[in-house]
Amino acid sequence: MLKSFLRSPSLRVAVAFGLGGAAFAGGNLILARALPAQQYGVLTLIIGLISVSSQIAPLGIDLIVTRRGLRLGRHLRHAALASSILSALVTAAIGAGVYDLPLTLALCVFVATAAAGMSQSAAAHFQSQRQFKASVPLLQASNWVLVPIGAVTVVAGEMTATLPSVLIAVAGLAVGIAGWVWVIKRDDGADAATTVAGLWREALSLMTLLAAVSVFLNLERLVLPATVGIEDLAVFGVLAALVGSPYRVIQAAIGFTVVPRLRDAKSIAERRQLLRQECLIISAVIVPGTMAIWFLAPPLAHWLLAGRYVLSASLMAATLISGILKVAAAAGTATVTALAPESGVRLLSSASWGCIALAVAASFTASRWGLVGVIYAVSLGWVLRCVIAAWIALPYLRPAATRSVTAS
Repeated sequence: MLKSFLRSPSLRVAVAFGLGGAAFAGGNLILARALPAQQYGVLTLIIGLISVSSQIAPLGIDLIVTRRGLRLGRHLRHAALASSILSALVTAAIGAGVYDLPLTLALCVFVATAAAGMSQSAAAHFQSQRQFKASVPLLQASNWVLVPIGAVTVVAGEMTATLPSVLIAVAGLAVGIAGWVWVIKRDDGADAATTVAGLWREALSLMTLLAAVSVFLNLERLVLPATVGIEDLAVFGVLAALVGSPYRVIQAAIGFTVVPRLRDAKSIAERRQLLRQECLIISAVIVPGTMAIWFLAPPLAHWLLAGRYVLSASLMAATLISGILKVAAAAGTATVTALAPESGVRLLSSASWGCIALAVAASFTASRWGLVGVIYAVSLGWVLRCVIAAWIALPYLRPAATRSVTAS
């Protein structure tokens, strides 16, 4: 068991993601202490918008690269860059039009989203070749820079979300350009002639699924301003940093490593063994981790934030349940993405958007119970999505199944 634990790619990547998650949490806590609650709520919304848009900015080109084991050749790079800029424009427009962000903050969202699309595409290039040591830093850099951004905000005595938002955009642009240059320098000409022509349908199907996942993961940040207000969004930002971030780390690690490994599995038995082993190991981490978070997070929040934010037992329970459901959903999503044909991906995508609609409607109904009610309403959508993903994935894990891995 110990040997399997140490050899698990998901756990090794989770450790790397964990460092990024710790930096994300630490940076958020510094900013939560430095900024007034209303301004920290605005910053939490901006981070949520960037988190959603960064995942879908390349419009599925990065997912095609990962799913098919391609390299990011010249034509794919051009398409990914154009897609990222288009996605950034749409995201900035949503920020300004729906959430009334001022022009400066909307511009920060635009720059950060376009840069994140570049980083995401470059990371996919290395991930598809299982070069996780190269891809993980590109994905986690945006988390690692939050601590110095928080420190600069404190030193500058900034009391608005403007300075940290500008720094997030500048840091993201630097990472995106660095990743782009890295890919170009290591381009060996393989897949240089590959274009997205003929692949757009599959790419958009994958992107629509990932968009649903990304929106779902950040749904609380997106609906709280309209349901319970921006100050409760600030409280959720603290909850996400101290309580939810470990589950997000594990969820991201599962999706990052399981897809290429399931894609390359040679038999049904190998697929089942891989998932069984990963579930066992992840469970061994989650159970004691959940207990530790339950006891440690409230006093840490009180100490680190000078008593400004109180994490009640009801808020803790709701956030822990939400985190566990997100990890469970990640396994189902990875299995469908790796094994199901395009029709299965489209089905899960459509179902995911239906679950999101249900969760949004339930959030407005549950807002009478405050932040706790909204978190449980979103969790209801996660429960339904887990069931649907398992139903789609099961045929490709049964011993009698004859379907081959999609990539083959």
